Amino acid sequence: MTGPGSSAPGKHALYSASEKRAMACTVECSACREETRVSYIELAALMFPVHFHLPLVKYHHSWFRCPSCGKRTWLRIHIDR
Repeated sequence: MTGPGSSAPGKHALYSASEKRAMACTVECSACREETRVSYIELAALMFPVHFHLPLVKYHHSWFRCPSCGKRTWLRIHIDR
């Protein structure tokens, strides 16, 4: 049992802000609706060998493999999160 002076890791994890990693971005999937943080190296691997980018056509404007569900679908990349 934890006392008032000790830190509860579950409660701390629940109420703390997510850690921002340097050289990382968030990928939002249109199929599974998940948001996944990936590094730029992981992003390049997900886009290999084929990807499309149509910035003026859709909200999810990039087509490549989702890191969460593994499907090739339309995704949106958030750089500044």
